[in-house]
Amino acid sequence: MSGPPFGRLTLPRMSITEEEEVLLPGSSDVLLNGRTEDGIYSTRFCNWNAHSYWLIPVVLTVYMSRGATMAPRIQVYKAIACRSLSDGSSHNRVSLQMFMNCSGSDAAARAAKIQANVTTIMNILSSVTTGFWSRLGDAYGRKPIFIMYLIGAIFMESVFVLVMRPNTIFSNYSEHFILLGPIVEGFLGAAPTFVGLLHAYISDCTRHGSRSKEFSTIHGIIFIGLSIGPWLAGIILPPDAGSDSFFYISMTLLAITVLYTVAVLPESLRRTADGDSNHRANEGQIKPSTLVLLRRYFLKFLAAMVSSIVMFAPRPIKCHPRKKTYMLTFLGLAVFIYTVACGLFGTRYVFAQQLYSWTTSQLGYYMSLLWLVKAVNLLVILPIVISYLKPKTSVAPGVSLKPWEIEAELRFDKQLALASLALGSALDLLVALTSRNSQAIFIVLSCASSFTSGVSPAFHSLGAVCLHACGYSSEVGTLFGAKAVLSAVAHIISPSIFATTYAKTVGYFPQAIYVLSAVLTFTSALFIAGIRPSLKEIEMVHATNPEGLSPSEEESLSLIQSPGR
Repeated sequence: MSGPPFGRLTLPRMSITEEEEVLLPGSSDVLLNGRTEDGIYSTRFCNWNAHSYWLIPVVLTVYMSRGATMAPRIQVYKAIACRSLSDGSSHNRVSLQMFMNCSGSDAAARAAKIQANVTTIMNILSSVTTGFWSRLGDAYGRKPIFIMYLIGAIFMESVFVLVMRPNTIFSNYSEHFILLGPIVEGFLGAAPTFVGLLHAYISDCTRHGSRSKEFSTIHGIIFIGLSIGPWLAGIILPPDAGSDSFFYISMTLLAITVLYTVAVLPESLRRTADGDSNHRANEGQIKPSTLVLLRRYFLKFLAAMVSSIVMFAPRPIKCHPRKKTYMLTFLGLAVFIYTVACGLFGTRYVFAQQLYSWTTSQLGYYMSLLWLVKAVNLLVILPIVISYLKPKTSVAPGVSLKPWEIEAELRFDKQLALASLALGSALDLLVALTSRNSQAIFIVLSCASSFTSGVSPAFHSLGAVCLHACGYSSEVGTLFGAKAVLSAVAHIISPSIFATTYAKTVGYFPQAIYVLSAVLTFTSALFIAGIRPSLKEIEMVHATNPEGLSPSEEESLSLIQSPGR
């Protein structure tokens, strides 16, 4: 098919879903060689289109920086704990380095509590701010929120450097100053905001249906970054390098990511021309007072936070308002409980170092091995499983799935999540029973548990398909923000639960944290099992006309083909 080389872009006849209409406003104003439909050049720095592949450098460098400092962070927590237990005074001007090799259950318990305090503070603040930042991303684009997160992450790493400086106010009060990092990063959204942005960006660039393969790929890249981080730091730094050197490498990687995000990463959302003209028209109006502005922003902040949690409330099915669906409610409960169970991940590093007397390097290699196995699962094994087992559809690209196909993909994502949860629960119990017998068995079972990494992408894909099945496709971006808020709330209580359990049982049965994780993971699987899609309800929502297009798609198509657009 040939077309004009310049000027207006002629769109072929295709169906546009409700989600695409909302997430890509003004879909007829698609850029072609830097021009809009009206022939006006775009002011964007880059004229290439947004695609999920542009996220790969961002995800890689961010999680490489995190992987490089994961083990040193544990060592910093342990050093602060040893210092506090040595004389009970935070004013003694002694280097933290002299306490690096201290051991004992008291130091391990204190280090776990310090780690829990850091994680809890960060997640309390991020649970409050994630909804706000997600809504701000919907209004002004994803890139500014990415940059805000990266600034917070750089500040967090700098705090670890400061508390490791001997004979300074930061080291003398290190147990207090270490909390400054999570406060700032939490206000800027922290990891829940970043993960929510990743999935929202991908949703901007993909269509309806099961997105388990796309989300699996991006989660696989996350674990590739985590696994590369310790090895990269080990190659760059000499064996006797201080702990602060790891954090300098991390800050350098994050600074490079900021530059990439500003200069290269294309924006997946664009403000419409109408919105820009309204903004210019409002510039000449009288500005409200500061008090009114603060009140307005505060109310918006509360609305963003509350609306995120309300996403998981039972809601009426479209085209059948008297009947409610509980699929998202069960999904929200499963996500919350599973995220609480993930509190094991941070505590198990303290557990392994204490039980097997590992050095920082050995702990780093153990983490890297687990992340590498997770990456292999998400990038190789899981995509192969999905390709063979995912229901096949005969629908051409650009055309919505039929009701029975939507139900089939929903059931597939549900079964994928159930299988991963069941495997994780069983392996946690095996670790609790056998970890004292052999270090090798513990490492093998830990690697096997990495094959449960399909839970998170399955949850995200399942949520998107559930939303589409209920007729609320346009709210998928808000759903991912709500899931991030729910995860952040779970992370508030999760570290304290596992740290307290470990501190109480470390003397006689430290494996209790694995028993707790197994029970929580099994409970999450029960809620996923409660998600039972009804083909009749899906057919009512997605009633199609003889051409195979839903009413919303017909309306969108007529608007695009209208000469007045």
